[in-house]
Amino acid sequence: MGFWSAFIDSRNSAQNEEVEDIKYHLTKLLESESSLLNIDDRFIEIQRSNLRFGIEDVQLLSASLDQAQLAIRLESYIRHFEPRLSRVMVELLERNETENALVFNIIAKAKTSKGEQELVFDSKISLNDLTTVMTEDSYD
Repeated sequence: MGFWSAFIDSRNSAQNEEVEDIKYHLTKLLESESSLLNIDDRFIEIQRSNLRFGIEDVQLLSASLDQAQLAIRLESYIRHFEPRLSRVMVELLERNETENALVFNIIAKAKTSKGEQELVFDSKISLNDLTTVMTEDSYD
């Protein structure tokens, strides 16, 4: 590998910027609470609009749904609001008794300028203050 391709080639930084943008957008999605307005399901575009951006009461969802249902619900939010990702899968991890948080992995394919890339985001939503921490591992 030459110096140019290792340190100067801007295509790698452009791809990293795309992944960082996806990570930022997912973090904001998981930290946001969606409006609790009751909107008819027939209004598909409104369901995908900023009015519905976020997760509806994540504390209630985590308390009332089992792990599989919660993972499916998170997958649907990600599919609706992050169109750059495909084949989205959420894998919930065991809850730590000392921490009031949801810990999970988001596994998906991302459409980037260099083609499709597989991404894995290690994620945690703190249920105390709804902050989200997300780290990214990428596999080519």
